[in-house]
Amino acid sequence: MLRSVGYGPKSMRDFNELNLLRYIKEYGPLSRAELAKEYKISKATVSEIVALLLESSFIRETGIGQPGKLGGRRPILLEFNNRAGYCIGVEIKRNHACVALCDLDAHIMEKNTITFETGTSLDTVLTKVIKYVKILQNKSWVKKAIPLGLGVSIPGLIDYAKGAISESDTLKHWEDVPIKQRLEEALHIDTYVENDVKAMTLAEFRYGHGRNYQNLIYLWAGDGLGAGIVINGQLYRGVSASAGEVGYYELGYYIRSTDQFRFLYDNQQTFGELLSEQVLIDAARRSLKNGIDSRLKGQALTIDSIIQAAEKNDTFALELLGEYSSVIGILTINMINTLNPEIVIISSEHVAKTPLFIKLIRERVMKDQLHTPIKIVDIEAASINEKVGILGAVALVLDDIFYSKQLNLRRYRRLFKS
Repeated sequence: MLRSVGYGPKSMRDFNELNLLRYIKEYGPLSRAELAKEYKISKATVSEIVALLLESSFIRETGIGQPGKLGGRRPILLEFNNRAGYCIGVEIKRNHACVALCDLDAHIMEKNTITFETGTSLDTVLTKVIKYVKILQNKSWVKKAIPLGLGVSIPGLIDYAKGAISESDTLKHWEDVPIKQRLEEALHIDTYVENDVKAMTLAEFRYGHGRNYQNLIYLWAGDGLGAGIVINGQLYRGVSASAGEVGYYELGYYIRSTDQFRFLYDNQQTFGELLSEQVLIDAARRSLKNGIDSRLKGQALTIDSIIQAAEKNDTFALELLGEYSSVIGILTINMINTLNPEIVIISSEHVAKTPLFIKLIRERVMKDQLHTPIKIVDIEAASINEKVGILGAVALVLDDIFYSKQLNLRRYRRLFKS
């Protein structure tokens, strides 16, 4: 729990206000007496703070609780009002952007997808995003609510303070565009810009399998490869915000020198080059061309068709998926040995579609763990898939006020007391 230490009287009052608001959001409905007991402050002080929070509409009285052990009047309960403010989540990809309006519990109220051609300038994309966000901001309940912020999830290395892409293999023409500044000037709303995988990590940590853990790794494999890291309940970015760029890890001698990856390995140098959906499809196409026997012959090759063949016990498809899962397992065990997390969450479209992947990955990790002095780690498939980018963008906003271990009193005063 956060404690009120080293603050002047005004800051101490704001500190207690925000702490109580956070506590009601997390554990409400609660009575005033329960709040006073939890924070060891007088009932009069609690009542004063509650009156201010009620006036701001961020909490509301919701009903009557049970009387105490000695009887007496039943207490009025207080709960968080998730419609007192709103957040905007924006997920930007190569050829589309998803924009969502969310309440303060990250419930998606409205969502829209904006499409554009690959190679479109970021300025053009932002203009489209701004236009749609303004439509959302004109909704009747949104006009009455406090704008907590707008979060942007986007591929590439991010200059978090500047709110811009500093480096990107796939979006080089978008580098150094001041995304944060552009959106704040146009929409008058605090804006947070984050790498897509780190944002996804935050979503799974707050709303998915990571909820009950303080130390986790989120490993994402799709049209790229990356990892997000949470240490002691906080997203870890690293000195230059490049923590988790596991796609650049070089493949070890074991993968490059044995025939255990005879289908998948084709002179790749890094895990990022080896672990992509396209590599899996290319490996299937190459093997079929070389005469491998499989029910996949004559079929359109997709991740789905390979998975379906494996589920029908096609020997080649099973071996190919086994190789792919084994490489993910090797990468996973390397990260476990380095960071010693409580849980590793694996996220990809194909892992979400079949339990076979996660089963094979677990088997590989368990095999290696027999030779390493580490605690058994939970390994789970991601529980949030389709909405993970949007929820991650929204979590960037909500974390700053409601979950960060360092209370942002300046922002709290500006948002809640303006």
